This record gives sequence, C-alpha cells and structure tokens, in this order.
Amino acid sequence: CKRGDCSRDNSPKSTREMAVNEQPLIRAEQKLQVKAGQSDAAATFIIGDEDHTLGNVLRHVLMQTAGTDFCGYTVPHPSEPYVHLRLQTDGSETATSMLRNGLAELKSSCDHLENAFDKAMEEYESKMES
Repeated sequence: CKRGDCSRDNSPKSTREMAVNEQPLIRAEQKLQVKAGQSDAAATFIIGDEDHTLGNVLRHVLMQTAGTDFCGYTVPHPSEPYVHLRLQTDGSETATSMLRNGLAELKSSCDHLENAFDKAMEEYESKMES
C-alpha cells in the first residue's frame, strides 16, 4: 500500500497498475446462447462468464441423469469468458429441459453441501468455546 491506497479493485476500469502478464477481465456479451442441434434432443449451450468450475460439475451431473446420451464441455480459450456445453438426450426429454433439470439438481446438491458445512461449523465453534 503506497500513499494510503489499499483498495483491490479488479474491475477493467480500475486505475491501478496492472502486472505485465495480467489481463483485464472480459465480460460475456450474453449470459446464455443456444445453438440448436438436428433435433430438440440435442443442443449446444454457450454459457457466458463461466469456466471449468461450472462446466465440469454440470457435465458430471448431466451424465449421471437418465436419458443423457452425451454431455461434454469446452472452454474455447482461457481469455474467452464462455463455456460451450454440448448435450444430447435419448429423445425422452428435450436438451433444454434436461439442462434445466440438471441445473436444479446441481443447485440442490450445493444447498445440501452448504447446510452440512454450516452445521459442521456450528458444532466446531461450540466445541472451541467450551
């Protein structure tokens, strides 16, 4: 901290000096784009402002779902703020419906994990106080 300015603003409009290899954060123009496949059972979903963190876990959840024939993802380039998720179903559901169900399942799993963590922290803190 020089001259009393200790803020850590990582926004692209920041006036702080950037490191030589640091790039400004690029935001996606759209949060979601859908490229239809040959039928309603297949589509590529382009999800903005996401990376491997969401792509891999969502792929895993969808592959565990009955009715999924194929699910894979790519991040075209590390500097691009997009994940391309390709989803093909067996035709029992549309790809869009399957994605919605997968996202709901992922949210439920995250909520369960958060509740378990909160409970464990409360138990740990109560042990530390006694």
